[in-house]
Amino acid sequence: YILPLLPPPGNTIDGSKLFYFIFQMAIVRKVLIDDFDKIYPLLRNFNNTSLKKEGWKRLFVSHWESDAGHCGYVLVDGEKIVGYLGMLFSVKVVRGQHHKFCNISSWIVEKKYRNESFSLLLQLLKLKEYTVTNFTPDKTTYVASKKLGFKDFETHFRILIPFPTLKALRADCSIVDGKGMVKQFLKDNYRQIYNDHLFFDCLHLWIKTRTGGFYMILTKVLKKGIPAAQIHFISDLNYFKENVTSLTIKLCVKLKVLIVMIDERYLKGVSMLFSTRMKLPQPRIFKSESLKGEDIDSLYSELVVLNI
Repeated sequence: YILPLLPPPGNTIDGSKLFYFIFQMAIVRKVLIDDFDKIYPLLRNFNNTSLKKEGWKRLFVSHWESDAGHCGYVLVDGEKIVGYLGMLFSVKVVRGQHHKFCNISSWIVEKKYRNESFSLLLQLLKLKEYTVTNFTPDKTTYVASKKLGFKDFETHFRILIPFPTLKALRADCSIVDGKGMVKQFLKDNYRQIYNDHLFFDCLHLWIKTRTGGFYMILTKVLKKGIPAAQIHFISDLNYFKENVTSLTIKLCVKLKVLIVMIDERYLKGVSMLFSTRMKLPQPRIFKSESLKGEDIDSLYSELVVLNI
């Protein structure tokens, strides 16, 4: 239902529609902190019953170091906000280099103004120095973003099911939790990640194995009424894959969940017993001039900030 701002070359537009385009177009501006109460009625249209008003407010705070100076754009008609594009800005170290990120948290426009929806997304084209991500696009957002040059970086996730095999029960793998306990294992870059996510509903774990250890960040979520642990970050994928069967059991017991969820790209094509591959409603997408899809995790995103 997204229409172009102007007709394609060779097409015509009648006088009444031309009048609308010239004289009644809403304007786009940056989001202000005081805009929240005007934007909240739009956010309620997402029908996410798990998110309360205070939860949505997390999108209107600069949580991480950034020189962007704002948290998105709004479409305004007079005094009324009729559209919203939420953005979360951050700076992350990827392969030893600092990279700027912009995560699209939400995009919603009142039905009456849908023909002007694209004017919000066009703001993304200005972010040439940023890697722009969207982890939860709906079908309309996905199609529109692809027209702006976005690429898929994830199409499936995997559900890990706890299955108590003899080998898994014998595995030498243990979980260290407690924020003070975990922090002592972390080096500088991981300490920054730890500090950046300390005040969200994240679970910070250090996994000790026979030959080493690794850092994990998860959240507890409900997926179709099923309590699940969702993995957002793993510092060492090799250690994770070596211990995944045992670790899945221990995570489910410790966190009181029934399944563990992880995006397929983390597994790099490795087949896993006791797991189910599921397709995402829409692919996760990104636009970047410097990074590849495999470089992207779901930290610093709406998945963590909103705990969805």
